[in-house]
Amino acid sequence: MKKLKYIFMLGALMATLTSCNDFLEEKPLDEKTADQFWKTAEDAESAVSALYFGGVPYLNNTDVDGGWTPKATMWGGIMSGLYIDKRKDRTFTTASEGCTFTVEAFDSPAMKLWHEFYKGISRANFVIANIPKMEGVLSQEIMDNYVAQGKFFRAYAYFYLVKEFGDVPYIADPYMSPENMAVPRTPSAEVYAKIEKDLLDITSGNALPNKTFYNNGCRVTKPMAQSLLAQVYLQWAGAPVNGGNEYYQKAADMAKQVITGGVHHLEQAGGSTDDLNSAFNVIKTTKSSSEIIYAKEYNNTDFNVGNSYGCRSIGADAFQWKDANNKGVFHPGGDVLYNAYLPCDMILESYAPADIRGHEKQFFFKEYTDETGMSHTLNNWGCWMWFDEAGLKNGKDGDYNVPTIRYSEILLIAAEGLARTGNEAEAKLYLNQVRKRAGLADVTATGNDLIQAILTERLHEFPLEFKVWDDIRRTHLYPEAAGVHSGNLNWVALSSARIQNKPDGVIKQGAIPEYALLWPIPLDEMQRNPELQGHQNPGWQ
Repeated sequence: MKKLKYIFMLGALMATLTSCNDFLEEKPLDEKTADQFWKTAEDAESAVSALYFGGVPYLNNTDVDGGWTPKATMWGGIMSGLYIDKRKDRTFTTASEGCTFTVEAFDSPAMKLWHEFYKGISRANFVIANIPKMEGVLSQEIMDNYVAQGKFFRAYAYFYLVKEFGDVPYIADPYMSPENMAVPRTPSAEVYAKIEKDLLDITSGNALPNKTFYNNGCRVTKPMAQSLLAQVYLQWAGAPVNGGNEYYQKAADMAKQVITGGVHHLEQAGGSTDDLNSAFNVIKTTKSSSEIIYAKEYNNTDFNVGNSYGCRSIGADAFQWKDANNKGVFHPGGDVLYNAYLPCDMILESYAPADIRGHEKQFFFKEYTDETGMSHTLNNWGCWMWFDEAGLKNGKDGDYNVPTIRYSEILLIAAEGLARTGNEAEAKLYLNQVRKRAGLADVTATGNDLIQAILTERLHEFPLEFKVWDDIRRTHLYPEAAGVHSGNLNWVALSSARIQNKPDGVIKQGAIPEYALLWPIPLDEMQRNPELQGHQNPGWQ
């Protein structure tokens, strides 16, 4: 945290933007000191643009210790054992598979998370504090919009902080001097309340447009803020804060505001195909879908801001494939292919036969035919959702965006919030919209069986969008097999659950202690900030 006062200058020098693609293009301005900044419309625009590159969005670019390792977005899934890093060349993976839940083993990635979140918070605090002072430079409408974007990203960063670490220092003002930087941890419930206030401020007004993400130049929209708040309420309702039914109801109500807003829809809502024109392939390959509420943007072709998930989408065996001319099929960036986030067999085998999402080349794939007509089969399932053929052939990162919030998640948040507060009939209306698109029959279950069906649907709908660790955290439940291709999973108490891949290929009962659902406070931060010393998260040794 000692560098927080400098963080704004590291990220604020970004491009002005008029479209999603322009947004990605970096055109650094001359570096300015704080008293020189906030003088022009370009200063304000560059400061707001910086919000989209650091903080939570940058988890998509953060590795364990550099190199070909799982991205920060993947760390929770690997800790859960439901996903496997097949390369296994970093301490984090070894410690996670071996259940070595010690501060030393998890300190480095914990520090990366902590630093990235506070970087995003620092940038947002500068925007929120300084934009309102630019009267005469910016119109009131633009100032309100920029402040709303700042509040969105501040709430976004604090939401991730409180999920990952529990009680955290809450800082609401930009640092302009090294004084008063030792801040104690704020209780989680208070942090959630401050997140709620920021998001209610911007969802209750008109500073943000009611548009889709892609129709708004890939900037923050009202549905984005409403969707984030629905996620916040859902997590707040569960462990460790245990807000209960009040917040399940709030989650459902906020999700329904997105639904009734009318701008977002399921792709192929009436029932998807299961070919390369399916809803799931449209979501993957296009940058126009109204199902996307928020996505991490990439465009390597035009702006050299590339998506490196492709190299992590398939196993190393594919690097040995030859076409009919005996030439290598793939030439990935860095000359490395490896599956850093391979779903375990239990997940892959839990999809019902009719479920389109479990079919070839929807979320996953085994078969590939190259340009010369040669067919190839992977040793392990690959992640089709990230597979970028052009990038893997041409030695570059890809162009596909990474979905962060989709409309289908909003339907399932509404379903869960309603089911947990007694409105089961309406809950099933939302749940069954998602199932219908996947080619499945309606759920008729009630009670705990309905909750189980919703949790299973979340895992089946978002197997590669990094949701399941948060679901385990808030419910303290873990999915177990309920029959091969049954379409079901049994969500059982984490403390006694049969945990996958502890180590790789081995199932170990009760292998994840509840304290490991929160990261340890990084040691460097505890040394820098006297207010944190002696306040490590319980259980971490």
